[in-house]
Amino acid sequence: MKRKVLVVVYIILIFITLKLLYNISQNTILINKYNNGEYSESGAKALTFLDFPESYVAHYNYANIFYQNGKYEEAIEEYSKSLKGYIPKDKECNIRINYALAICKTVDLDENDEQSINNAINQYEQAINVLTENGCANKENNNGHSLKAEQLKKDIQKEIDRLKKLKKQEENDEKEEQEEEKENQSQDESESIEAKIQDIKEQAINEQRENEDIYINLQKDYFGSQGKNW
Repeated sequence: MKRKVLVVVYIILIFITLKLLYNISQNTILINKYNNGEYSESGAKALTFLDFPESYVAHYNYANIFYQNGKYEEAIEEYSKSLKGYIPKDKECNIRINYALAICKTVDLDENDEQSINNAINQYEQAINVLTENGCANKENNNGHSLKAEQLKKDIQKEIDRLKKLKKQEENDEKEEQEEEKENQSQDESESIEAKIQDIKEQAINEQRENEDIYINLQKDYFGSQGKNW
């Protein structure tokens, strides 16, 4: 019985050793290709299976390849996976920086559309949350433990401030347009009322003239037949 248990243990150890050797060799190949501008998604994906003991490495490398291939949504998913579990502090901030950059890359901004501006601000704020979640950057001050993360946070915040200013300006412009439209509408209504009053005046004058003509004619008729001197 003990012998069978030992055999099983040996088999498991051999499997783990082979897997580790495979991961090391394939990861080396993957990194060399990456440095030469070859971004193999299939090779990176293969390393995410049974990716012990440092699972974050496989997902991080896979995410970087997605990023280089312009697949930012997929990169975001892999960066998120790489942050699960134990990560050395000196490695975590690099992951978070790339994660935040991938989020920024998904921003599709139309500066003439208020909803698009709101969406962009929300996405940039998510990127800042990624940087500040575990202290790589600090929301309140610049005391994060990564200078690169702090710098990226500042750059993203500048863009957020610019978009908020742009949004406020557009809201003010829209308000001014509405007020101007109301003034024009009020002016049109005033001109319409004045025109109606003028029409009424002219109609009254015409009616007065007609009545005067009728009165004059009546006077002529009356004095013509009855208005003789005695």
